[in-house]
Amino acid sequence: MTADVKVEIWSRSLLREADIAAMERLYREFYVGADEADFRRDLAEKDYAILLRGTGVCGFSTMKLVEMAEMRVLFSGDTVVETSQRGQWGLAGGFGHMIKFVEGMFPDETAYWFLISKGARTYRFLPTFFRRYVPGPVADADLSARLARVASALYPREYNPATGVLHFVGKKDRLRGDLLRMDTESVRFRALNPGWMNGDELCCIAPLATDNLNRLGLRVIEATDPEWHLERTQ
Repeated sequence: MTADVKVEIWSRSLLREADIAAMERLYREFYVGADEADFRRDLAEKDYAILLRGTGVCGFSTMKLVEMAEMRVLFSGDTVVETSQRGQWGLAGGFGHMIKFVEGMFPDETAYWFLISKGARTYRFLPTFFRRYVPGPVADADLSARLARVASALYPREYNPATGVLHFVGKKDRLRGDLLRMDTESVRFRALNPGWMNGDELCCIAPLATDNLNRLGLRVIEATDPEWHLERTQ
């Protein structure tokens, strides 16, 4: 991360209008079919946002904490980083601090990260930083069952349990383009989600715990010192 970019973690309810407008403009820059009203409606359903801030907002990720009967789930929503900031790990470091934050909220149980991925860049976050996740190169029956329960509960009409993919009928935003990287993980993503260019999203899950992070993930957390803006009750 460049020295003039800082990481901020916000309660969604405290976000300033200027930052919300900047997030929406950044989202529309990278997604075809993005609609301001849809973006704001989706944001209103989230609980937290990680912002990268340089001269303005240059990246963000939104999150919602879902408390299901059998588990706690941190659901990642929209994630965008300006092209000039890609390759830095500030957003990943901020998310790592969110892992520690959620662990503190539920010290006696394991929470899970539910991610829906429109492109390979987002999916590659999992193998880059996590030890255990699905879908991936290693079968994991417990995680796969949890993934199916979460996806079915959150997207009962769009989720296809046979493919693990969300398919949206009608209007749906999609990436304007994505580098067709030929690394193993990017190739795996495209095989798992062949309709990604049409807006299909791959459902993924990982235990949300610091002991599920690899050494790189732990180093990224240590190198990141986020600025917190949370409601007093949190």
